[in-house]
Amino acid sequence: MSISKKKVQFFEEKLIDFFIKSGREELPWRKKAITAYEVWVSEIMLQQTQVSRVVGYYERFLKRFPTVEKLAEVSWEEFLLYYQGLGYYARGRNMLKTAQALLTWHGGVFPHTKKELTTLPGIGDYTAGAILSFAYNQKILAWDTNLKRVIGRFFLGSKNAVIDTDFFETHFRSSRKKLNAALMDFGSSLCTGRPKCNSCPLVKQCAYYREGGKQEIKVTKKQKAFPLSEANHVMVTLHERHQRYFSSNRRKYEPFALPQGYVSRKAIKDWFLKEYGLTVAVRPPHDRQLIKKRKTLLINAQILQGKHQFSVFSKQALKEYTKGKPLNSKV
Repeated sequence: MSISKKKVQFFEEKLIDFFIKSGREELPWRKKAITAYEVWVSEIMLQQTQVSRVVGYYERFLKRFPTVEKLAEVSWEEFLLYYQGLGYYARGRNMLKTAQALLTWHGGVFPHTKKELTTLPGIGDYTAGAILSFAYNQKILAWDTNLKRVIGRFFLGSKNAVIDTDFFETHFRSSRKKLNAALMDFGSSLCTGRPKCNSCPLVKQCAYYREGGKQEIKVTKKQKAFPLSEANHVMVTLHERHQRYFSSNRRKYEPFALPQGYVSRKAIKDWFLKEYGLTVAVRPPHDRQLIKKRKTLLINAQILQGKHQFSVFSKQALKEYTKGKPLNSKV
């Protein structure tokens, strides 16, 4: 990779200057003395969730579970009281598993190596990098989508560019803790999906700006069958971690077809609670189709609490059902 030291230096200096002036240091997980446990909780909660939503959950969660030992001893039901509403409940189940694994195998202490950290449930390379950088101050970059987008665009002209991560791990000189935070904030405020190049301090040497973003080819999305606001029917695929699928039909798999009018996520939750006494998590619609002339939303949901008497089917049963029906179920 042919990148000059001067360009790397320019990039770092401008980013750190941006962070000093505009960084989100007020965020509760940006405090100077932060534990690996606190970093881990924040990073798990922030996965595919807006920062503004996470702050309140994060503070309440740590007040109730201030240490990994406190977290490891609670049941799923008690944990859910402080997590429900964030979505992606597999993350929550993995948090409990990780807390228990830390006590069993690591004496309640988060490991100091990426290799050991990534053996824990729900911790991938990015989360491991964040823990090592923010909590242990190691010289490691936490390669999330923001870092890849900012570095890819500036040096290579595209957020989709193949990045030699070892090169940047070696050539950056700034504190990784500060640089990671700066890159995350820069990527979420300026170098976004639609970059704000007119406000960017990096444009002078940015490959993306110089090329007019030509490397990032826009893909035209297929037009949906009807506007979301016109939906009047819902079909729900109720599952357990996308491994077991539930049906009220005891002989064959079928999704749950709700009565007309139960279209919103709240209405769907209320219906399952009223009809079956179940608390369910409902995902946004993954498709919309005209089925028997009804404008139908296809939605995935999973059971959080409550006992059911549904028949249980495999993923194969779901596939066989969708082959014979006008559904494009993306589970």
